[in-house]
Amino acid sequence: MRVSEIMTTNPACCIPSDTAQTAAIIMRDEDTGIVPVVENKGSRKLVGVVTDRDLCIGVIAERPQTTDGGLDPTNAPIEQFMTAQVVTCSTDRDLEDVLALMRENQVRRVLVVDQKNEIQGVVSFSDLMMRGAIPKGETRQTLKSISMPTGEASKPRAESADAASKTK
Repeated sequence: MRVSEIMTTNPACCIPSDTAQTAAIIMRDEDTGIVPVVENKGSRKLVGVVTDRDLCIGVIAERPQTTDGGLDPTNAPIEQFMTAQVVTCSTDRDLEDVLALMRENQVRRVLVVDQKNEIQGVVSFSDLMMRGAIPKGETRQTLKSISMPTGEASKPRAESADAASKTK
């Protein structure tokens, strides 16, 4: 089974200058914990990702300063919190490849991009559970790996499944 068969298509996106509150509103309205960040409003070129965890740690725990020196985390641009090293794959990847990416990078969601690095969708662990034909035992092992403590505040993310497969 391929990623294109189960992914969530056309996700709502932010641009780097959008506020933390804008990203949080998208998460609330779209019932998601991840928002892709694209280059600009006219582009779907992926430049990063912001998660509910990124916002919680970046906005609440680290209390950022705004450009005018005041402390208003809701108006801080998400480029301060987003992750630029995004775990991605293409639409034609097998679900087993995505499970491996999730295990290796300890993430629950992988962004799906085309050859131009334009966002096509998101595949989540939940998508795999609900719609994917996953071999018995794979989902348990993936969930166990995703949940393993690392001792780091945030585990660094891979560049992409396609880049990783080219280096092997």
